[in-house]
Amino acid sequence: MSSSDTVGAAAPAAGPDRSMTRSAVRGLSWSMVGALGQALLQLVSIVVLSRLLTAEEFGTAVAATVVMGLAVVLGQLGIGPALVQSRSLSRADVATAFSVAAALGVVLAGLLFLAAPVVNPLVGLPADSWFLRLLSVVLVLGGLSSVSLGLLQRHLRFRALVLVELSSYGVGYLGTTVVLASAGAGAAALVWGQVVQALMTAAGAYALVRHPVRPRPWAVMVASARRVLGFGSAYSFSQLGNWVGLNGDNLVVTSTLGPAALGVYSRAYQLLVQPANLIGTVADKVLFPSLSRIQDDSDRLARAYVLAGSLVALLTLPSSVLLFVLTPEVVAILLGPGWTAVVLPLQVFAVVLLPRTAYKISGSLTRATGAVLGGAWRQWLYAAEVTVGCAIGSLWGITGVAVGASAAIVAHFVTMLVFSARISRGLVGRVLRSYARSLPLAAATAAVAWPVATVLRGAALPDLVVVLGTAGSGVLAAVIALVATRRLFRDELAVLTAARSRGAPPAG
Repeated sequence: MSSSDTVGAAAPAAGPDRSMTRSAVRGLSWSMVGALGQALLQLVSIVVLSRLLTAEEFGTAVAATVVMGLAVVLGQLGIGPALVQSRSLSRADVATAFSVAAALGVVLAGLLFLAAPVVNPLVGLPADSWFLRLLSVVLVLGGLSSVSLGLLQRHLRFRALVLVELSSYGVGYLGTTVVLASAGAGAAALVWGQVVQALMTAAGAYALVRHPVRPRPWAVMVASARRVLGFGSAYSFSQLGNWVGLNGDNLVVTSTLGPAALGVYSRAYQLLVQPANLIGTVADKVLFPSLSRIQDDSDRLARAYVLAGSLVALLTLPSSVLLFVLTPEVVAILLGPGWTAVVLPLQVFAVVLLPRTAYKISGSLTRATGAVLGGAWRQWLYAAEVTVGCAIGSLWGITGVAVGASAAIVAHFVTMLVFSARISRGLVGRVLRSYARSLPLAAATAAVAWPVATVLRGAALPDLVVVLGTAGSGVLAAVIALVATRRLFRDELAVLTAARSRGAPPAG
């Protein structure tokens, strides 16, 4: 293969640590900017839409989105991640991947459109609902954008990814949804928002990459497809299990408790995934391409995995404590007075913030090392655990479902940690010890935040004052504990310092 035919070959595994660290830190900085922006936009979405739409309207839209999400997983075949993970990549590989992704998107969109009257009643929608048929457009657009997004991530162009993600969500989803919901469109506002978001993502990502799209000769496409889809199909099998794991609880709730209960439950889960996504998704976007470059060096992989896990624990354990303590005020401020049923399920979810975030790190390692088939079976085990746990928990209502889902999250975290340990002997112990170092920070946060919140509530102060006072005192306590134990966090503090100084996004 000539050099002119190669697209972004991965760096050799034996490359210097310093070069990879600089790229990872720069990527971490931009990914953090994107995640913070996304979290802020999602926060605005939660606050505004919870006051414009009812729990039943939320539940109806979530039910339709669950089906569409399954079709997206089936349609993309893990093509984007396969492009990221591949050691070398030709223009023919890219063109083939695009042709396959686009064709699958069109085929599955047609199938979903035709099957909508049959599928609708299965997820609690009226048989004549047009939501699924409209969402079939997202499948076509997702197929068109998967290659562009994969190439942006492969090339570590996180600034461009941030631009695409924030603009498509902020303008496409949030802007469309708020305007339509204000006009009284109800659940349809959420559906149209997803369509416009997918359209902007596809157009923006391709404008930044401009990859080859013309189909190659059949023999060339077959050879490329075998190489690209070998990883992608196994990854897609894993993602299918992940989809069941992430949506099994929604299916249980809507089938046993109804759309209104699903609206309440989905709000609680969304508030959990805000901090989890802010930390875990940022780490995943940076770790996957970075670890892919050193996939043959087990020592460096193990060091990076332990360091990433320690950083996750350092950030999530104090956050988990604050979320648990301040759940009543957080719900009242973000969702309004009509959503008090969200409080107890959200407190249950707050307890499992660390495992919910940390298993993303194991997923990054699994994909980077090409062990997606082994990860896929564990995703399916997680799917079974979620479905069974939530089905049993539904006997006690929404809170019972939250307990069942949380138990499944912990079990999956343990399973993925043990699977990750295959790369290095004693890895489980090293990871758990790195987590234990952050326990004093969580204890200090709890020791201060709980009594402060109690005093402020007793004074009948506004919810916002309670949140700011409690969170501020809790963060201060955690910082003091971190300073007192800083010798235990030399590597972690070095990474955070580098992200703030050398890796900060440039001005302009």
